[in-house]
Amino acid sequence: MLQWSTKFATGHPKIDSQHQALISYINKLEDIPRQTNPLREEIEFILNLVDFIEVYTVSHFAEEESCMACNLCPAYAENKAAHEHFLEFFRKFKKRFSSEGYHPQMLEELHQTCSSWIQSHILAVDMKLKPFVTTPPEESGSI
Repeated sequence: MLQWSTKFATGHPKIDSQHQALISYINKLEDIPRQTNPLREEIEFILNLVDFIEVYTVSHFAEEESCMACNLCPAYAENKAAHEHFLEFFRKFKKRFSSEGYHPQMLEELHQTCSSWIQSHILAVDMKLKPFVTTPPEESGSI
């Protein structure tokens, strides 16, 4: 299970808050029992959670890219490309999940990929924003 810590803090309160939320949602994937024959309600919960993570990441990625652009962060293009790559993976997962149905190992793969990706992405790419965040967004009017 991923744990939020200050090592993930970019210095931008809204982005950091969104990262904390994403980690929480991804951790919910780990909490789902890996049953061979889950109940219909459990499958619906999984589908809703996956949809929610996708919508949330799209929204967060747009916010983060805007923040990097407004703060003239040189990692903007790298960040945008990484986001596109992740969303491509996520959409392929959803398509596969829709066509093949539920498999516990598929959910485990999704959890592991999301956990690894968000951790490495924040530390390797998002942290490049930190030196460029000089004032809280509420004061500067930027995202």
